[in-house]
Amino acid sequence: MRGEATSDVLKVWLYAAAAVISGAWLAPLLYNAGKALAEISSEKQTNGLLEWLGYLCRGADFPKFFTASLWVCALILFLPCIAWLRGGRPAEGGKSGFLRLPDGARATTGGQRLRHDPRGLRLAVVGFMLVTVLFLMFAVMWVSGGVLTWKTPGENLLKLAMQIALGAIGLAALQEVLFRGIAMGIFLRAMRPAAALGLSAVLFALVHFLKPPPGLNVLDPDAAGIGFELLRKIATRFFDPRMVLGSFAPVLALGGVLAYARWRTASLYLPIGLHAGWIFVNSFLASVTVTASRPDSGMLLLSGGSLSEGLVPLVGILVAGVLATSITPANDAPHTPA
Repeated sequence: MRGEATSDVLKVWLYAAAAVISGAWLAPLLYNAGKALAEISSEKQTNGLLEWLGYLCRGADFPKFFTASLWVCALILFLPCIAWLRGGRPAEGGKSGFLRLPDGARATTGGQRLRHDPRGLRLAVVGFMLVTVLFLMFAVMWVSGGVLTWKTPGENLLKLAMQIALGAIGLAALQEVLFRGIAMGIFLRAMRPAAALGLSAVLFALVHFLKPPPGLNVLDPDAAGIGFELLRKIATRFFDPRMVLGSFAPVLALGGVLAYARWRTASLYLPIGLHAGWIFVNSFLASVTVTASRPDSGMLLLSGGSLSEGLVPLVGILVAGVLATSITPANDAPHTPA
């Protein structure tokens, strides 16, 4: 069992690497196809779906196509990867929590089985509200300090908040199934809980750090292999201590909090709530605030240009995690090292 579990850990990392490499290769092809669709849809009448896609492609720059390309390749490779983890055998057993996971993520010998939790909805709401309220308080502090300023959104505020909330819940649920449901379940079979939680947090942070930050672009998005050039620029951010502390560390802390919430409650409800709150509050504030002035290097390290960057958000997500776990009793599921 231990050897099979360790092999599955390697397969998870190979899957992530394959998605990144193939996504970087596909990015310029997807960019050219998207811009061609945008041009066609602006000149000719097409169906509603193509019109909508053309509208999105028309205003998207290369980094957005790069991010989309990574997701496309990750989705294409997902089912083959799941079959690979199962060793080509069909899944056995029943439901695990509220979803069906591959055998590698829900083995009965070692690791931690996800359990159905009757407190699930309450845990999700508690996690969502804790992060949202805490970071809205940070937003008020940033506005008072002159880092951010309020702006009037282009649509009804309540409608905007509802749309962002629904998207945040869906995205958080999808990512939690992938990162904490499947990947972390496999890690828990192969190693002790502390190592599994740490490795899960690192994988989560690395994947999110691959999203190009604002201002990072390429000169010739049509060139073959330009996706690898953008990938190289993203990788060089790891050599900048301010970027590591200001951008990577908060996401790493978030990954650690979500991993611990999954392990402590033996379910995905609390991490989904915490993660959805993080996505919601950052997306909502990005729609109603703008950076008032570029802070100096010291202030950048503390606050960054948004509530997902800087040391204060890092501390904030740790505080939210401590509060969430302190007011939610642990699940009585066994936490057995593989």
